[in-house]
Parts: sequence; structure tokens; C-alpha cells
Amino acid sequence: MAIHFHPHAQDRIKERGASENEVKSTIEHGEQFPAKFQRTGFRRNFPFDKNWHGKYYKTKQVEVYAIQEGSDWVVITIITRYF
Repeated sequence: MAIHFHPHAQDRIKERGASENEVKSTIEHGEQFPAKFQRTGFRRNFPFDKNWHGKYYKTKQVEVYAIQEGSDWVVITIITRYF
């Protein structure tokens, strides 16, 4: 299984404070759920213990939306939540 990144996803990764490794780990080990438009969602929490935009957060949640092409995944977008 290979994981590919749509250009939109690459921009969102940088903008939202995630890393490609966190996205890959979310797909490989996170919770999987059905999403709109025949996409698949993946969700995983990571220890954070840092400041993000001036506020301290203990946990970062990475949510990935992807489509499957054969045995590969194409990441369309990502969302991060801090809490």
C-alpha cells in the first residue's frame, strides 16, 4: 500500500500543523470511517504538549480524508484539532 498526496492535501498539512508522517500513521493505525463523496476518513490522536497559535494543547487529532485507488490511498485533505 502506497500513500499519495493531492496538492491540496500538501498545502493543508503545512497550514494546519500536521506532518506527512502523522498523516501516514493515521491511515495505517487510526480509526477508519465512511465519509461523503465515496471517501474514507481516518482519525488518530497524537500527544502534543505544545503551544499552537499561542495556546497550550495536550493532544493533536489528525483527521484524513482519502480515496482508495487499487491498494493505494490518495489523501485529499486533512483536518487537525487541538485539545
